[in-house]
Amino acid sequence: MPDTTKNICLIPARGGSKRIPKKNIVDFHGKPMLAYTIEAAQHSGLFGAHIYVSSDSEEILHVASSYGVKTVRRPAEFSGDTASLEEVTQHVLREVGQTTFENLCLLMPNCPLRTSEDVTASHARVIESGANCLMSVLRYEWLYPFWALQEQEGKLDFFFGKKYVVDSKLLPKDIYCPSGAIRWIKIANFLVENKFYGKDLTKYVLPFERGADIDTYEDLELAKKLYPLVYPSNI
Repeated sequence: MPDTTKNICLIPARGGSKRIPKKNIVDFHGKPMLAYTIEAAQHSGLFGAHIYVSSDSEEILHVASSYGVKTVRRPAEFSGDTASLEEVTQHVLREVGQTTFENLCLLMPNCPLRTSEDVTASHARVIESGANCLMSVLRYEWLYPFWALQEQEGKLDFFFGKKYVVDSKLLPKDIYCPSGAIRWIKIANFLVENKFYGKDLTKYVLPFERGADIDTYEDLELAKKLYPLVYPSNI
């Protein structure tokens, strides 16, 4: 059994989303989207009572409380568009006290299809590797970053040049797309580096269907279509 006194989970959920108003609590298959991230943390069994939602929104804090987790009211200086996740994390650690915790897991609420099994497996990965930090990633599948096109004056050209305009089977296989679904940090190292993507960073690979990152209504509709692949018993 994991020692839940060593792990703390932070779910940052500010209220000022613009592209999807109230995005973090928008309806997603009958529940507020935030609920899926809370339940993934709870069902992982890694955190005990140490799951915190940080928000500047009374409505979001109320939803979080209704799902049985603790809340931290976020001050205005950490709630705007320019506020960083590092600042939010530092604030929460100051509020709750970080002396007894070793590991912090940050779960973004706009990634509702990441599961409790992913949280558990990523924790095992960071412990086994001894890394200071971990981020979830996706394989690029059919979308190769090397083939990015940039438009200038109405004409397209290859952004990275033509070096990688080769058969896809010949492209590097160790290139990944970062995902905000799961991040782990060793707190002692974070307090020194103040980075989620610091030195000694390892990965946890999410399958495509569990890596949806919702920022727009188009993202939301795609995630709703992927939902049956992740939770077939709920359909």
